[in-house]
Amino acid sequence: MTSVVVCGIAGQLPLAGVALHYVQYCLALRDLGVEASYLEDNRAWPYHPYANRPDENASYTVPWLHEMFDAFDLPWAYRDPRGRYHGAPEREAKARCERADLLLNVSGGHQPDEHHRSARVLAYIDTDPGFVQVRAAQGDATTRAWLAAHDVLFTFGEAMGRDDCKVPDAGFTWRPTRQPVHLPFWAAVDDDPGEAYTTVMNWRAYASTEWEGEAWGQKDAEFPLVRGLPRATGVPLELALGGDDAPRDALVEEGWRIVDPRPPTRTVWTFRDYLAGSRGEVTVAKQAYVRSRGGWFSERSANYLAAGRPVLAQDTGWTTDLPSGKGLLAFATAEEATDRLREIESDITAHASAARAVASAHFDGRDVLERLLSDAGIN
Repeated sequence: MTSVVVCGIAGQLPLAGVALHYVQYCLALRDLGVEASYLEDNRAWPYHPYANRPDENASYTVPWLHEMFDAFDLPWAYRDPRGRYHGAPEREAKARCERADLLLNVSGGHQPDEHHRSARVLAYIDTDPGFVQVRAAQGDATTRAWLAAHDVLFTFGEAMGRDDCKVPDAGFTWRPTRQPVHLPFWAAVDDDPGEAYTTVMNWRAYASTEWEGEAWGQKDAEFPLVRGLPRATGVPLELALGGDDAPRDALVEEGWRIVDPRPPTRTVWTFRDYLAGSRGEVTVAKQAYVRSRGGWFSERSANYLAAGRPVLAQDTGWTTDLPSGKGLLAFATAEEATDRLREIESDITAHASAARAVASAHFDGRDVLERLLSDAGIN
């Protein structure tokens, strides 16, 4: 049986939107008949989302991981910052790597150690395209060595290599991929759309970068495109908003609903319920994705689609690979955002049905990972 180890940062950032990213890799691989397990042993301090500090003894993180992985009956192993293993002993965790046909370093949270490299193929999945490529292209030796330690490089920047894409390849070969969605997990949700369009976002996740004289920033730089939507459309819009510097009071005055992002992301089930309880998603992308035209598409938006909730998403070049029209709609200007939201509202039932069809046609984890396995040379 083919064996794959998925490495992620679900323990480092125990938030449902982060963790579900990796869980769906494992579940979709299992659907393909693959022996899939999760491993996190990157020595990073876990974050306690409710205490807003490092979870030094992993007293929040470990029970949280237990609850999630045990519910899905997925084998897992987590090394806490004090060197203790949970879910599986260190010996078994490393043995899984040694017998693995493929180890996926999803999001690049791990520095490949000897046991990671013992897998037949070690692959990096770049979920944040533009940033690592620019560092490598600028000659950062550490970044280049880190990339070279992998056998195969995948990226959510599906437009890389096209004429209008500004993301440099930095001399490496990048293969396109996207978020695998475990459709059965989302099939359990209520079919009735909620009242408000929502999204879960950080105002500014980290510093911007610069490439060829152009600043590539974060979501705060692109948010003005949708900032006027509540007043322009009269449609309820809600942000589960993170970031200490977000202008919450001003947004509320402009008609936005602002909620604490922690309750919706407490577990993968509360996260699913929050997305499914929405009318749809309205979202901007990081400025880096927009200006680089890399074709990135959000894994969170793919989940909204799978829940049968239409998505209005800023175009990053993804319209070349994904349909825009019913269920999933792109915008590039404030005027287009307003018009497309009104278009969704004109027939919300049809757009909700189309959203689920888009997820099935383009994000079914079995299809996404069957291609990834083939591209990684795993037959």
